[in-house]
Amino acid sequence: MKIPTSLKTDRLLIRRYNSEDLEGLYRFFNNREVTRYTDMPASQSYGETKAFLDMLIDSYDSDEPTFAMAICKIDDGAVVGSCGFASAEFLPETQIYYAISPEFQGKGYASEAAAKLIEYMFLVLDIDRIAVYCSPENPASSKVARKIGLKYKGQVRQNERDAEHFLLTQEEYLSGDK
Repeated sequence: MKIPTSLKTDRLLIRRYNSEDLEGLYRFFNNREVTRYTDMPASQSYGETKAFLDMLIDSYDSDEPTFAMAICKIDDGAVVGSCGFASAEFLPETQIYYAISPEFQGKGYASEAAAKLIEYMFLVLDIDRIAVYCSPENPASSKVARKIGLKYKGQVRQNERDAEHFLLTQEEYLSGDK
């Protein structure tokens, strides 16, 4: 699987993480407003964050890359969040995720980044099914999923928690039925 160096929208640059992102990533991982609805640990030490970032950077050009990218504003380069995707062996779909730092929420950045990510996944990587799983207690994430065309499929149990399941197929995307 090929991870692009970057993807661009009108307002955002979605790019690979680099070593200069360590301080911001450390703050991001240790912000309870960011992590409370995710599978990310509630906090990470500086060393754990550095080890994670090093693993991520090293993975980009490996045979098994980790698809996690920084979401940055084009105008000033500020990192506003993170997005990416992962395939789970036990699921018939590829799960995307998005998280935006609280000070940048409510500006449409998650929707814009996730829509670009979906475009890349369907048109370049030829992925067949894309899913979002979000906490029922996180209506903002559900709103993003709906806004970018995923259809609500019901509530499921995932990682010992309830989750709302949203899905979009490549066929639906290409036909405009999203």
